[in-house]
Amino acid sequence: DFESAAPGSDAAALGASGLQISGGLVLSESLVGVLLGYPATGTWNTTPGGTNGALNTLSAKITLDFDVAVDSFEVDVLALPDADGNPGRVRVDAWAGALFLGSVASDAAAIGDSGLPEATLALAHSGITRIEIGPESGACLACPALPTSVWIDEMWFEPIPEPATAVLLGLSLAALAAHRRTH
Repeated sequence: DFESAAPGSDAAALGASGLQISGGLVLSESLVGVLLGYPATGTWNTTPGGTNGALNTLSAKITLDFDVAVDSFEVDVLALPDADGNPGRVRVDAWAGALFLGSVASDAAAIGDSGLPEATLALAHSGITRIEIGPESGACLACPALPTSVWIDEMWFEPIPEPATAVLLGLSLAALAAHRRTH
């Protein structure tokens, strides 16, 4: 989540270990209300007791680059209306280097307590090294749309264990099993 970052700061300054974030500005719900005019307080954030999230105000999309590949990714998103005032959609794309792995998009009809489309989007692919989150316009991620059209909040991801870690885990389990048989 974005609770440890100061509202108004670049999401890149979050300092999450093993993850670089670009394109997002951390805002509190009350700051969203002041800057964008949306009544966000108490309805946009999904972190229990939290108020901060990130808007794609610094770029057309928010990009997450992982130091270690992950095999699953999940994020809470909220879509602002598109340039024509229609309910927006958020799209999440997964990449392994330059190889496109897949995508998932929110449903513009899934209106949440904010009065805007909200969803938890999840992808599961082996070897994800990059995630791109942005407005969906037809089949295009980050095609022309409002510059602040995506709010993200809590994210979850599962790193793929390094081979040495997997071997160590396997040896530890084997030793535990052997120890249990002898006692």
